[in-house]
Amino acid sequence: MSDGARGFDDSEVSAPHSGVSKTPEGLLGRTIDQRYRVEALLGQGGMGLVYRVTHTRLNKPLAIKVLRRENTKDPEVLARFRREAESASGIGNQHIVDIHDFGELEDGSTYFVMECLEGLDLIDALDVAQRMPEGRAIHIAIQLCRALGAAHDAGIVHRDLKPENVFLIRRDDTEDFVKVLDFGIAKVANGPKRLTRDGEVLGTPHYMSPEQCEGDGVDHRTDIYALGVLLYEMLTGHVPHDADTMMGILTKQMYEDPIPPKVRVPQISEPLEQLIMRCLEKKPEQRYQTMHDIEADLQRIHTGKQPVGPDTVTLKPTRPPAPTHRAVSPIYLGGLAMALLALVGTLAADAYTRPMADVDTASQTGNFAAPPGLEPDAEQPAAAASSDPEVETKAPRAKRLRRHSRHRPKSSPQRDQAILDPWK
Repeated sequence: MSDGARGFDDSEVSAPHSGVSKTPEGLLGRTIDQRYRVEALLGQGGMGLVYRVTHTRLNKPLAIKVLRRENTKDPEVLARFRREAESASGIGNQHIVDIHDFGELEDGSTYFVMECLEGLDLIDALDVAQRMPEGRAIHIAIQLCRALGAAHDAGIVHRDLKPENVFLIRRDDTEDFVKVLDFGIAKVANGPKRLTRDGEVLGTPHYMSPEQCEGDGVDHRTDIYALGVLLYEMLTGHVPHDADTMMGILTKQMYEDPIPPKVRVPQISEPLEQLIMRCLEKKPEQRYQTMHDIEADLQRIHTGKQPVGPDTVTLKPTRPPAPTHRAVSPIYLGGLAMALLALVGTLAADAYTRPMADVDTASQTGNFAAPPGLEPDAEQPAAAASSDPEVETKAPRAKRLRRHSRHRPKSSPQRDQAILDPWK
């Protein structure tokens, strides 16, 4: 599978034809810029198309991503498209997809050329494996830390890290060599101040940080939260938060703590669970602060050492602290006994005077209770309630949370839904 095929409907892939149309939809069989021969359509979405091409001079397979002509008229979409190419090419890390060229077609459509990847994305890998062993998940996560750490060092925040944007290939003797894709909604430091409207939410709900869900300003720590979600999903086969609606997912991301990974899969090691939960803290300042710190702790866990953890996090205690015992002064005990005696005396006096006060009040208002035997037979709420077997039956205890299969079927719209993603 080549880069760009992810997230597209295979039914939309068309066969090559010999037409000479100059539109993005009709590039098959043409040569772009006298050196990129278009050979196959890998996939398409509402915003653009991805083709497999061959560099005619180097005889090298590549992929080309073309923005539809009508979308080039939208300055915001065009800016995001160009940012994807500029961001990825400006980082210069082996775990980020290489961008080779950028240009325009004769009709004004914008395109960029990138490396052609043979492998599968992380979502397909998870569909095959259901959940991964710790060693494989750590191996993938360490490479993600290196890719995103390099991006953050360059002042770039991805903001849409999800399994569809993590591609796994074989390089030399390395299996699961990671390539990070799609920097289309990346936030670049010192770049244009406004590519989005105030309060606009960008990302994919299952992988968005709480501050991203709220539409607040985000920094590199939103990618740290998304990395925690990916680790959680790789190890358990579930995302931390799921719901039937997009708003339900966003609400859980903002306000609910996730089920600890070991509750779902007891075999997960405690240090790795702690690392994941630290990445998933609601407040950014309580998470790991850099990808480099996470990578270092993942290396320690992989070699059986204890992780250091972020300096900014105060771990929530798993059980109440043991009480401390100290000698009690006799004066303190005497004072406590006198206070108890005073309280008992007050309660006794109140019990003696309250019946007289009630009778006096009733005589003034005329609200006396009816004598026994003369109460009305009809409309006795208390009696009716006590005679109703449904009321007397105790409410059933809450059902235990049941484990379900993969959190979303591959065809579910919830899985692939991206808010204002130019490629969905």
